[in-house]
Amino acid sequence: MKKERKLGTIFQLIISLLLLVLLFWLVGWKAVVEQLAALDWGWYGLAFGLFLLSVGLRAYRWYVLLHALNKRPSFPHLLYLYLIGFFANNFIPSGFGGDVVKVVSLRQSYGRGAEALSSVLMDRIVGLLGSSLIALAALAWNSFLSAAPLALPPIVLLTIALISIAIPLALGLMRWAEPVAALANRFPAVRKLPKFNKLEALADTVRRYPLPILLQSLAVSLPFTLCLVLAHYSIARALAVVLPFAVFGLFVPIIAIIGLLPISFNGLGVREGLYQFLYVPIGVAEPTALAMSLALYFLRFGTGLVGGLLYAGVSLRGLWRPVAE
Repeated sequence: MKKERKLGTIFQLIISLLLLVLLFWLVGWKAVVEQLAALDWGWYGLAFGLFLLSVGLRAYRWYVLLHALNKRPSFPHLLYLYLIGFFANNFIPSGFGGDVVKVVSLRQSYGRGAEALSSVLMDRIVGLLGSSLIALAALAWNSFLSAAPLALPPIVLLTIALISIAIPLALGLMRWAEPVAALANRFPAVRKLPKFNKLEALADTVRRYPLPILLQSLAVSLPFTLCLVLAHYSIARALAVVLPFAVFGLFVPIIAIIGLLPISFNGLGVREGLYQFLYVPIGVAEPTALAMSLALYFLRFGTGLVGGLLYAGVSLRGLWRPVAE
């Protein structure tokens, strides 16, 4: 198992490196560097503040879910763990590496590892649902309600529609359709499907939480996604890109969803390719689109550094106390 994980890590690093090298070669790395050097720090600072606010909203969503199972962890502690998770994501080759750190830290502090794992998993699921609903709403507005709809390529619209519809549909089936275990008892061959055990655990997690709690956490996911959209909009303005706000409502949730796929190192390379796929067809220059994606990565990296500094401060305080006493 450890050997497979190491090979998976190496594979993700290679994929990220190859994709980034290819994109820089096609776009021109000097043009990208020039774009980043001309960054408007006022807009970028606003983006950073909005991103930190989105982390606080995510931590509160986790607080809502966890307190349905365990009343002990406080919101400040969960926010601290969330920031540590971002710090871990800077160095662990998966968008889910920070989740592992959060689960382990919460279990060490409060016990009940199963509840910690369930709440972190459900936090991700509700976040995906919120993102897909925002994307669907933006797609509906652009297609049927907007007085000046965006002229997007059909392949882009189809990609957004399929992903946005698939997630709510899959979660609805997990919660209200026949339980996976019962289905497997009726059709034993189902158990031979790849990752069946993980699918069964996922479905059990979705069923575990009362509907009012899910709706409350989803209500937090919507302003979280909006905050993330505003952060992306601010990054674009920092690079002198002026696009209708509706564009980011369409693109940001899809980028967030696809970026979670464990294909590359923390989405590097894949996310940059998505920016080319989505933004270039609507008039954004290729170097600028790549610079937008890298600016987002540096924003996430900076948030992780905040978590690292907090962790260092707490650790030093813990070491100082015995000496002072």
